Amino acid sequence: MEDDLLQEVHSDLNGFLLIQVSESLKKLVSKTEPFKHWLSNAVLSKETVDELLKLKFEPYKIEKHTGKRGSYNHSRIFFNKQCCNKYPVAKNIVHVFNHPSIISQLSNICGRDLTKGKLRIEYTLDTGDFWLEPHRDIKEKLLTFLVYLSKDSSSSEWGTTIYNRDLSFHSKAPYKSNMGLMFMSGEDTWHGVPKLNIQGIRKNLIINYVTRDWKSNHELAPNN
Repeated sequence: MEDDLLQEVHSDLNGFLLIQVSESLKKLVSKTEPFKHWLSNAVLSKETVDELLKLKFEPYKIEKHTGKRGSYNHSRIFFNKQCCNKYPVAKNIVHVFNHPSIISQLSNICGRDLTKGKLRIEYTLDTGDFWLEPHRDIKEKLLTFLVYLSKDSSSSEWGTTIYNRDLSFHSKAPYKSNMGLMFMSGEDTWHGVPKLNIQGIRKNLIINYVTRDWKSNHELAPNN
């Protein structure tokens, strides 16, 4: 399998990262309650995580969080063409998650044809009294794969909260550097982040495959 993948690697692709992601997808832990979701213990290579953490991105200063990322769209960081041209690690990740073998694996896992979608990757930096209200992803998001990055001493409390249909607490995804939470949009996929007093920066990747009619083209990864 590794040899087959490496044979498909082109010069711009980190072959070992491709193998790491492919192997991690084989080890996903599947959960069915309160909705179908998957957990991963090690999504990326350790070297890739360290490179991501070293990127000189600063969190945007927000006086009052609204519980919605969309309220500060102008300051959000996406692995688009400009970002990938500037940061090799962003380009490597985009190439991996645009690779046909990874798209095929993810499609088989979630049961959706992701070849009909486009890749969108956001790098988030949350701090202070950040929070996200309980919400469901819009239907245009075919798949969401959160990859936690931070190694801060208090980061174990920063996991995404998963809610029951009545919005009561169900569980919290464990937060640890390089762990992942994956789910699809749906009627019952309620999730969020209760208000936190984050000492440090909660850094994550949000990897989405979105429908082809996605209107915010500046958010999309290259090669779509």
